[in-house]
Amino acid sequence: MLKRILIIAGILIVGIASFSLLNKSLEADTAVANKEEQKPLFTKEEQLNISTLNTVTEIIHEKYEELEFVVSSNSEIELRIQVKENEKYFNSVKKDLESIAKSVIKSSTLKDYTVVVERLDLSIITEEQKNINKELLLLTKTLMEGLKEDYEVIENINTDSLTSITIHTSIKGLDKDAHKLAMEIEETVNEILHSKELNSVSHIDSYEIRILNAKGEVVN
Repeated sequence: MLKRILIIAGILIVGIASFSLLNKSLEADTAVANKEEQKPLFTKEEQLNISTLNTVTEIIHEKYEELEFVVSSNSEIELRIQVKENEKYFNSVKKDLESIAKSVIKSSTLKDYTVVVERLDLSIITEEQKNINKELLLLTKTLMEGLKEDYEVIENINTDSLTSITIHTSIKGLDKDAHKLAMEIEETVNEILHSKELNSVSHIDSYEIRILNAKGEVVN
């Protein structure tokens, strides 16, 4: 009888220990899964803001191909167009640039922003900065043209000076199909980066490529 009790007690102890270990394993797996859950790099509103700024940039560039300018927004609720041209030329295009920006933002998330068009003093801009700006403009334009031919999901492209290329897409979720499509896009980006159209762009191999889905999460 005592032997049977000891056997039963032993079985219970092993069972409890096994359940405890299994429970801890499940908790660990859940913790890992939660840890791997990534937060979007950009909120939906931030993505819409970026999209609007890119649209303003694209329209201005289409009309004034040789114009050197930067479009940005700030916490003072301003959309700023900073133009790097001589004063005479700046004055001849200022009102049109302001009109273009106002037309784009009137139905966007930036509709309440004040449009500010200002001239940057060319004397304070180094030749190196000018070259970087030209390279980034060429890089963004070439990537957009190359990707939109093959991928309908492409929405916007942002380039950070010699650091990163962020591709905003309408891809949904983070499943295998989304990842596969993102990797295809990344491969195409690499092909474009090493094409003859961009052979004048320096540090071409230093860019980190990020493909974001519709929620702003990295898919690749």
